[in-house]
Amino acid sequence: MNYYSPDDSHLKRRSQRFVRRMFIMRQLGTMLCFFPILSVLMERDRGLAFSALLFVNAFLWPWLAYQRALRAEDSTATERHNLTLDAAFGGIWVALMALSPLPSYVIMAVLASDRYAAGGAAQLIAAMQAFLCAFVLVWLVDGAGVDLAFSTRTVWLSLPLATCYMLVLSVTSYNLTWQLRKRNRELERIALMDPGLGIPNRRLFERRLESEFLSTRRGDSAGYLLLIDLDYFKSVNDNWGHEAGDFLLAEISSLLRNHVGLQDIPARFGGDELGVIVHHASDESVVALAQRLQEKIAQVRLPASAEFRCSVSIGIASAAHAESIRHWLRHADEALYEVKRAGRNGVRLWQPSLAGAA
Repeated sequence: MNYYSPDDSHLKRRSQRFVRRMFIMRQLGTMLCFFPILSVLMERDRGLAFSALLFVNAFLWPWLAYQRALRAEDSTATERHNLTLDAAFGGIWVALMALSPLPSYVIMAVLASDRYAAGGAAQLIAAMQAFLCAFVLVWLVDGAGVDLAFSTRTVWLSLPLATCYMLVLSVTSYNLTWQLRKRNRELERIALMDPGLGIPNRRLFERRLESEFLSTRRGDSAGYLLLIDLDYFKSVNDNWGHEAGDFLLAEISSLLRNHVGLQDIPARFGGDELGVIVHHASDESVVALAQRLQEKIAQVRLPASAEFRCSVSIGIASAAHAESIRHWLRHADEALYEVKRAGRNGVRLWQPSLAGAA
């Protein structure tokens, strides 16, 4: 069995989207970190050399990391390495600030949140290791200083990092989650639809069958099941090929979608057998619906043969007369069998008398 596997170009585009997203977050984060770190460095009289390095880290490093990831053979892996380097740089600046409480803790919180959002626990652990290694090394070389004082200016310059960045990170994470849910719903929809006919497959049909049966038992509806079998369908395939058979099924499926009720569910029950779950009807109305469908189906023509006439056998059963879903299906199947035994091309509603005759 063949399974879908994304090609290299698709994977490359997906990696590039990840890299671009990380570039935007990195550029925002380093820019917001620049000002509180610079404030602490000035308070500690670190000099212009450290300020210049901070400028490079804040405004040049994001572009370098972006280009490095884009040009790499494996952009995603390289970008994850960049994220680990971000954490190492963060550890260096926290050490040079001598653990100045407010900016240091905000930076650590931002790094941890961002790494986890980008790569989960594995990325967070790698970032923590890089951060601690860089911090301990620079902190010890720098004299292992601890400066717990911070100015009002540093507080004000730290607030955008503590608020704006976290807000943007939350919005980005929500958007990604929403897109993932949307794709999952689409994948589930595809998995529950017959791709050639554009109607539900048997898996979804059975779900809806259970729902309608329970609704009927509660008295919220009066569900009916139509089983539709294409008469002499094998001869269509034998005489005009499987393409003609597929065309015929697709035309009838389209007809069902357009002529059943909005709450009714047409589906492919199996092979050349189709089904319709009628949400709410009576014996008279459901038989009239089946007869209308018969008339419409009789008008379907094959491109390969203008003389071809299509007919169907339809068995109908009410959920109200069934003790279980299995019995409901069996009743509809018994009604369908009665039509076939009578010569096909007909409609039969299951009645309790059928069970006695069987």
